[in-house]
Amino acid sequence: MQVKSFTRTLSLISALAVAPVFAVAASPKECQPGPPTAESYQWNFQREASQLLQGIQEDAMNAQDHANLLENFYTNLSVSWRSHASELTAIKNEVNDMGQKLCRLETIRTALAPWQQKAVDRVAPDVRLMADNVQDAILFLNHNQNTLWLPTYRKYAKNLYQEASTLSQSVKSYEEYAKAHREDLNLGKQLGLSQGM
Repeated sequence: MQVKSFTRTLSLISALAVAPVFAVAASPKECQPGPPTAESYQWNFQREASQLLQGIQEDAMNAQDHANLLENFYTNLSVSWRSHASELTAIKNEVNDMGQKLCRLETIRTALAPWQQKAVDRVAPDVRLMADNVQDAILFLNHNQNTLWLPTYRKYAKNLYQEASTLSQSVKSYEEYAKAHREDLNLGKQLGLSQGM
């Protein structure tokens, strides 16, 4: 599965102020593998992948926290649109970070363990979905700064929260599987059992 381009540039503009330009994620050109180096042949890609997946889980948990704040803002009409923009920016940054990690995972995919390849395949569409939803929420905020109480906006916040939660849990489940599998193999070796038993 090839990661599709996440690149989208959005701006948050109001009559009062201009916020920074939003870029949702890395372009596919950044994901192209370079030529092999001497270190490439000795690099532990599976260890790197585990670290990248753990980083994606942490990013998803951070995004979930920011999305939770957005949901809480929905019930408090006195919260300014700038506070919403700040939380969306934080989510966007987490999605960008996940996109970069996913890009690297896609680049080294063939050197990964089968469970890691499955995890990458599972994570990729979730990251794309989060990128789309944060973009939609930003576009909504661009045009509706005074009506953030509308159900449409709340749906974006709920979706972002749910997607981040699902993403975090998916990675955690794959990591738990890998740990259990390693423990099973180690126990089998200790007991003198072959892998096929």
